[in-house]
Amino acid sequence: MDLGVLLGLPLESFAIRVVLAAVLAIGLVRVLLRSGLRSPGARVATALAPVLAIAGVLLLSWGSLSLPTLMFPVDAPDALPIPVSDGYVHFAPMAAPLLVGLWGLVAGPRLVRRVRAIRQARAAAELALREGESRPQLELLAQRLAGRLRAPVPRVAVLPTCPGGAYVAGSRRPVLVLGDDLVSQLDGAELEGVLAHELAHLRRRDNLVSAMVGAVRDLTFFVPGGGWALRHLHRERELAADQAAVAVTRRPGALASGLLKVLEDGRDERHPCAALAPTGTLISRVEALVDDSPPPSPTRRVLEKLGVVGTCLTAVALAVTVPALIAGSEGQRDALALVWSLANDPEVDASSSAAEQRAFDVYRRSNLEVDTQSTARPTGPAEPDERSVENRRSTLRACLQAESCPQTAPRPGLGLTPRPTLTVDDELTRRWQATPVVSGDRGTGFQVFWLERVS
Repeated sequence: MDLGVLLGLPLESFAIRVVLAAVLAIGLVRVLLRSGLRSPGARVATALAPVLAIAGVLLLSWGSLSLPTLMFPVDAPDALPIPVSDGYVHFAPMAAPLLVGLWGLVAGPRLVRRVRAIRQARAAAELALREGESRPQLELLAQRLAGRLRAPVPRVAVLPTCPGGAYVAGSRRPVLVLGDDLVSQLDGAELEGVLAHELAHLRRRDNLVSAMVGAVRDLTFFVPGGGWALRHLHRERELAADQAAVAVTRRPGALASGLLKVLEDGRDERHPCAALAPTGTLISRVEALVDDSPPPSPTRRVLEKLGVVGTCLTAVALAVTVPALIAGSEGQRDALALVWSLANDPEVDASSSAAEQRAFDVYRRSNLEVDTQSTARPTGPAEPDERSVENRRSTLRACLQAESCPQTAPRPGLGLTPRPTLTVDDELTRRWQATPVVSGDRGTGFQVFWLERVS
């Protein structure tokens, strides 16, 4: 029995375009970041560039997604033939969308885990409201800062301890949770800076944006670079919130001092208070706060945002046109097939003569057999029976391109072999024809083929 699996990746499929668009967007924005972007909005937009590129590809590919195809060996002559050491393995797509099911098995648990983490953070905030201590002074300070930031006014809850110091949960009815141990350590200016930082997240809808980008990451887990985009988004939104808080308080040094105290107890990532606490960005945040360079001008802000938009458009354009150019104008390389196959060698009698090459067998079958009992039938060459699996066009071409043609083992007996009529060249084989690119040892193992579109 033949074993193997074939993954067909149409070059102009949605999956290929998404991967290419995300990789190009990440590469271009990293080059743009090295050029020295200073606008907080532009830097945050660079983290959203892969998501925007994926959205652009989805809009352009809507209606012709051409999803990848997963195929398995079948004992049928009307499937796609792949040459192996001494024969062919015929692949056919699964009737059920198995590949989509495998994608759902990975993306589904990731989404469930993300939603559960958000719900747990929200539940912990509501529990803090019920069990926490009311602080009217903190509530008045939060209201005043929210008005200056034009952010929603949150409800304030104080817990005895909160690893991470402070966090905000929710968007429509936000809750600001603070740790009593942190509040007791901060002076008035530091506490004002920390509260302004958390309220800046509310104004920017950072929690909602982070949840949406995380969901896109879970759905496109197969796209490389998604982890970098999430980490970059987290780092840039923290820097942007710091700058928004400093614009209100006018005390960057106090905010830097308060952040140092916040992060001292924010290492327990399992606690809801530390769900949004930044890790590994303390030095860059403090350096940005104490930097005395003048803020970027409005013209530079606009130009930097236009640069980010240009990188997204460039990534989308290349992701759409490059696969089409590789595929060719006539679909010569319609898809890329990644094949793993293992074909069992047929048992051959040791006393029998060596099997003849299949090419000679095809040559003999291409000549008309002379009927010795009838003289009325013309003699001479005739067209081979293309309905036969041996004479099928795709099989002959695969044999021609392989290093060795399959061999037919001699069968004991009188040589009377039934010749049934087989139905071949169905829609699958008429569309695709395999051309080897990379082959394993003797044609087995891992192989790569171009699937050419046959007109």
